[in-house]
Amino acid sequence: MRIVTKITAGLLLLAAVGCREMPTVTVGGGRTLAKAGGATLDEQELGRALPAGLTGDDSVAFAELYVRKWIGKQLKLSEAEQLFSASADDIEAKVEAYRQSLLIRKLDQFYVDERIDTTFTEEDIAAYYNAHKAEFKLDRPLVKGRIVRFPVNHRQSFKLRELVKASSADRLQDLADICAKNDFELKEFAEWTPWSDFAANLPLRQGMASEQLIRPGEVQQLRDNESHYYFFVTEVAGSGQTAPLETRRATIRRILFNLRQAEVIRSHEEELVDAALTEGKAKIYGNRNN
Repeated sequence: MRIVTKITAGLLLLAAVGCREMPTVTVGGGRTLAKAGGATLDEQELGRALPAGLTGDDSVAFAELYVRKWIGKQLKLSEAEQLFSASADDIEAKVEAYRQSLLIRKLDQFYVDERIDTTFTEEDIAAYYNAHKAEFKLDRPLVKGRIVRFPVNHRQSFKLRELVKASSADRLQDLADICAKNDFELKEFAEWTPWSDFAANLPLRQGMASEQLIRPGEVQQLRDNESHYYFFVTEVAGSGQTAPLETRRATIRRILFNLRQAEVIRSHEEELVDAALTEGKAKIYGNRNN
């Protein structure tokens, strides 16, 4: 059925592109469906291009579009060869350089996949971090802390104020329980968070210098028309300071991976060169040892 579909599509294509000759036969490729720019499109190539599952009018429509695009491609190639014949050598050189680059990249990736160790210990990460701290400067402050939002008329505000700065697990659980029971909003920032993201949860007035509010270890209060906000910054890493290690762990993993990848590639290349020179498959002329 598929062979019949392809032949039918091919014959209709011949009519669609204005061919009046009967299809010829090419060696091993089936019927000739189109010619342009010195190239030939045969039935077999069209068959490979047809998506699986296309039948009837859909397959014919696809084939008609394919053959027109194929003809356009061949004619453009032919025109380009005529217009740029003077630069043919340069184009061939670029194509060859690209081909070589692809092959070498594929070979490098083969040895990387085969040899690279992707396990990075905390010691590996910490060692790189400590040796390159100057590369991990912050361009904005980071904080850890928490925010509690509650109605302005809440009677236990003093207790909340004490609990929001708690450090023990039991006291922090008391804070969470009170907030859950009274439907207060509690936001914990246990991970390093940009101050701008932290402050976005506060009713800061226009023109307020928000970074002046970064006072670690001090409970601060703001309010809007409906709510009080207690917020407490437990830790801060300021702009220009070295970024905390935990914020750069993923970056360092990527760096270490790239370094190991480069080392695998360099090592393999050195092995190839040394072996070729030893076995006489390569020679360096002018070398004192030769």
